[in-house]
Amino acid sequence: MVFRLSVGFLVAVLALLAMSLYLSEYYLGVERRLIAAGDLRGGLEAAQTAGRMDPFDPEPLEDVSYVRQQQGRNEEAVAVLRDAVDRDPNNYIIYLELASLQSALDDLTAAKANYRKVLDLNPNAHAARSGLAELLLRKGDMEGAKREYEVIEEAGEISYTELYDLGRIYVRTGEPREGYKAIKRARRQASADIESLEGPAKAQRRRFVTFMDLALADALVVQGNYARAGKIIAGSPSEQALALLRLLETDPEAYRDQVVNSDIQ
Repeated sequence: MVFRLSVGFLVAVLALLAMSLYLSEYYLGVERRLIAAGDLRGGLEAAQTAGRMDPFDPEPLEDVSYVRQQQGRNEEAVAVLRDAVDRDPNNYIIYLELASLQSALDDLTAAKANYRKVLDLNPNAHAARSGLAELLLRKGDMEGAKREYEVIEEAGEISYTELYDLGRIYVRTGEPREGYKAIKRARRQASADIESLEGPAKAQRRRFVTFMDLALADALVVQGNYARAGKIIAGSPSEQALALLRLLETDPEAYRDQVVNSDIQ
């Protein structure tokens, strides 16, 4: 008799659990449909309900955090992601979401710790390594950023924007020839598909290539190759070109010092 009662109780518990999991998935679906329709408040309520239905799944909390960010309630979004981490402490994706949000909020110390946590859990998470490198640049740690970008490059995963940053770091840390090569490679990649772009995207890419040309000139100035740098600057459509050319002609050493001592934005 006791055995039958125990089995019956277990069956009931399992049925209740299955129903809770089903309802959690159901409300997640509702939430996403509401958000797609622009109903953030309704989507938030559905996501919160899904989280109550399955108190072990971090996904509903990630969705709650997303809605809070869309509402501009970023501190609450951070707190919810911390709760999601508690539900699944080995899920590197949640740490990545948390680090990215903290970085955007200028909480650089916390963001750095969480980017490191991502890489502890998954050393191949190049998005985390890239975010960490960008954060280190913002903190003025060029050597630290260089190390992270070099890991991404060695893995063959570096983007042209990251390669551009790496090149500019080389220029400022005693390796201007390597910097020139890296920026040149980045420029080739950025220019490769420029004609396939349209409208604002095409104009933005062209402006970026213009910045790259000036960075190439900077690298040449640091190497002492003023003639080649002058040719690049003279052919640049940048509004800065005339002032840079004048500085190069009147005081090339001041130009060099300006480059070497400048931050990377």
